[in-house]
Amino acid sequence: MEYSKSAKVFFEPKVERHDPGLYAHKGQAAGVTPSAALAGEARLQFAEQGFLLVKDLISKDELEAARGELEALTTSDRPRCEMIWFEGGLRDHLTLSEKDDGDMDGKSAKSGFTLGQSGEQLPPLDPAFRAGYVRKVMGFIEHNPGLKALATHPRIIQLVTSLIGAPPCLFQEMALIKPPGGREKPWHQDQAYFNLPLDTPVLGIWMPFGSTTPANGCMHVLKGAHRQGPRPHFKRRDWQICDTDVETELRLAVPMEAGDVLFFDGKLPHGTPINETGARRWAVQYHYCPEAAVQVDDAERLNAFGNEGKNVTC
Repeated sequence: MEYSKSAKVFFEPKVERHDPGLYAHKGQAAGVTPSAALAGEARLQFAEQGFLLVKDLISKDELEAARGELEALTTSDRPRCEMIWFEGGLRDHLTLSEKDDGDMDGKSAKSGFTLGQSGEQLPPLDPAFRAGYVRKVMGFIEHNPGLKALATHPRIIQLVTSLIGAPPCLFQEMALIKPPGGREKPWHQDQAYFNLPLDTPVLGIWMPFGSTTPANGCMHVLKGAHRQGPRPHFKRRDWQICDTDVETELRLAVPMEAGDVLFFDGKLPHGTPINETGARRWAVQYHYCPEAAVQVDDAERLNAFGNEGKNVTC
């Protein structure tokens, strides 16, 4: 059956470059084997540090199937997904009025954390060309079996269940692409985006489809900072933690290879720098919470993670 639903399209503005020192790190994260990841010591490490890097968890064949689907999403004239975001650099090739740009409202609606403007049509450009500016894709699980297979992979679900201590529910999926020069995702806590009670275990997994390094925008984390709880988030380059509140001494880079999977707590501050290389960096991210989790409203989340009303300068 032909896919007939149109994806929502977001056009981001150009985002200022971050201070290179913002991702200066004190070391690199060490990984564990899949068998060690299920041991009690690994669970204690996760509780203490807020993340667990598992090496060689997914086979290259499984990754290739998913990557093929993701590449097709970026080039298709009717992508099998709900939403697709384009880097601000694409504006050099489009006619978009800045007066139509909107600010982030900090709400949990599907476009609530988006800078720029949205539309219902893909830009009228060569598909291969515009694909080079795709930054994010969401809502693709039900129409892309290879990408769904990663999210429901028995090894991943086994570890997710172990780490959150309950049967899990997959509640969000996204593909995160950094084209050459692709923008930073500033330091943030994922739970600041979700309308879930603060004591709800939220677990993210992040897996690349190739080598990720500090040069091309690998994950960076603040080791153990999830235990400090919610931090105020602000509307700056993104919905983010203040640059001045990112402790230098806690920063770790998390370089990874295809097949590695990073498991991390929803309150762990993390970010990814600009891609300074000439090749795209491909990754997917899935979020899980207990099946029994309930939703709260925006006000409860914002009261915890804050926004401009916290009276803190940034």
